[in-house]
Amino acid sequence: MSKKQKTVAVHAGSRLTGSKAVPVAPAIYPAAVNWFDSSDDLDGALDGKDYAYARISAPNTTLLEEAVAALEGADACVAYASGMAALRSVFEAQGFRPGDRLVMPADGYGVTRLLYKNLCAALGVELHAMMMTDARAPERIRELRPRMVLAESMTNPLLRVPDLRALEKASHDVGAAFVVDATFPSPVGQRALDFGADYAVQSTSKWLNGHSDALGGTVSGSTARIAPLRSARVLAGDVLGPFEAWLTLRGLRTLPVRMKAHAEHAAHVARRLSDSPLLERVIYPGLPSHPDHAVAKELLLGGGPMVAFEIKGIGRPESMRFLEGLRICKPGPSLGDVGTLVMHAASASARRLTPEERAAAGIQENLIRVSVGLEDPDDIVEDLLGAVAQVVRR
Repeated sequence: MSKKQKTVAVHAGSRLTGSKAVPVAPAIYPAAVNWFDSSDDLDGALDGKDYAYARISAPNTTLLEEAVAALEGADACVAYASGMAALRSVFEAQGFRPGDRLVMPADGYGVTRLLYKNLCAALGVELHAMMMTDARAPERIRELRPRMVLAESMTNPLLRVPDLRALEKASHDVGAAFVVDATFPSPVGQRALDFGADYAVQSTSKWLNGHSDALGGTVSGSTARIAPLRSARVLAGDVLGPFEAWLTLRGLRTLPVRMKAHAEHAAHVARRLSDSPLLERVIYPGLPSHPDHAVAKELLLGGGPMVAFEIKGIGRPESMRFLEGLRICKPGPSLGDVGTLVMHAASASARRLTPEERAAAGIQENLIRVSVGLEDPDDIVEDLLGAVAQVVRR
C-alpha cells in the first residue's frame, strides 16, 4: 500500500487477519468475552493470539492501533482509554528509581505536569521543568542526565515549538528515553518519530477523532518499546473501548484533509487577528513574529491548527466575559473538533499549575487559546474580535 498519508488514513487498519471479507466500514465488536470450540484455540487466545477477553486485546482497538502506527511511521502502537493514561504508561515503563531525574516542559500542559509531579514524588524521582525552546535546554539535559525527557511538539497553551532534533540528541547522548507529546500537530503536521523520538504520544480525543465524541490516547514506537506497554496494559486494564476505538478510526479517515483545512484556517485567523489594535499579541508558529518561526518551518507541516492571543489590558474576570460573548466559537476545554473551540488558558489547560508555575511559563490571565475549526475563517475572526471588543477597557 502507498505510504502517502492521505491513502494511509483511508485504508490502514481496514481488515482483521484471518478473514477474506473486508467491510468498507469496520464492524463494532462490543463483546467483552469470546468463546472457542477448541480449548487449544482458547489457550492461545489468552496469550494474545486471538480475541478472548477485551482487556487483553479487542478487534476495534487493533484496527485503530494499526492505522495510527501507519500514520506515525511506527512499527507498533498501543491505545489507551485517555491521553493521560498513555502518558502514565510511558512513565511507568521507564523503571524509575529513587534519585532518577525526569525533564519536562515548564510551559506545557498543566495536567501532565501535575501527573508527573505526583508520580515522581511517590518514587523519589527528581522532576525538572524547563523551557525546551531555550537554547541552553540541550546542555542542561546533558548536565542532569535524566532517565526520561518529555517534550511537546507545540507547547500547550503558548504554542512554542522546540527543536526536537537538538533535544533528541541531548537525550540520547545521556541514555534518556525521548518522549514527544505530538497531539497539537497530529501525525499529519509532524511525525515525531522521524525526529528521533522513542515514543510518540497522541491524545486521540483531539484531532485524530476530530468530532469530540470519544476519549482515547495512543503511544507509538518500535516493537521493542511498545511490547512492554502492551503487556502492562493487560494488567492495568486502561483499555480503549470498542465504540471509542471505532469512532476514532472513523475520524482518522479524514485526518489529512481536515488538518490541511484547519491549518489554512488558523493561518488566516492569525493574520487577521494580528491587525487588531485590541490584542497585545497573536501567537501562531506560522507568523514571522513567532519566536520559533524558523524551527516551525523545518519541523511542522504548515503553521498548525492552533492560535493563541492576549487581549490588551484585561484580567481573568474580563476573559470570562469574553468567552460568554462568543456566538459561533464555543468555549470548551479541549481542541481538535470540526468546530472552533476557545478557552481561557490559565483556568483550563494551565489550571493545574500553581500561580508561580504559570508566571514562570509566561501564561497570563489575558491569554486565550483557539482550536480553529472548519467554519468560514472570516466568521471565526469576526466572532473572536466581536467578543474582544466587548471586554477591552477603552
